[in-house]
Amino acid sequence: MTIPFSPINTQYAALIAVKSLAFISQSEQEMEKFLSQSGVSIADVIRLKENLSFLNGVLDFVSADESLLLSICASEGIEPEVIEKSRLHLSQHET
Repeated sequence: MTIPFSPINTQYAALIAVKSLAFISQSEQEMEKFLSQSGVSIADVIRLKENLSFLNGVLDFVSADESLLLSICASEGIEPEVIEKSRLHLSQHET
């Protein structure tokens, strides 16, 4: 499903992060890498899925891996800049 572009606001940035997390969770290898690098558990992911700081960390993880970033963008029909703008927005609005 393509995510229609919307001006970057907190709700839209969080949606991009949640979609990115869902994409990551579809690959056992990517999910293990995310859990290892972030230091969180599956239980933490479930508990923190609406936490803006956590969602910003998801986008940090995605932004650090160009291949993953481009795969998510292709899957969701968004430009890489949208992920970066969402990441920057969430970093300024963390809870």
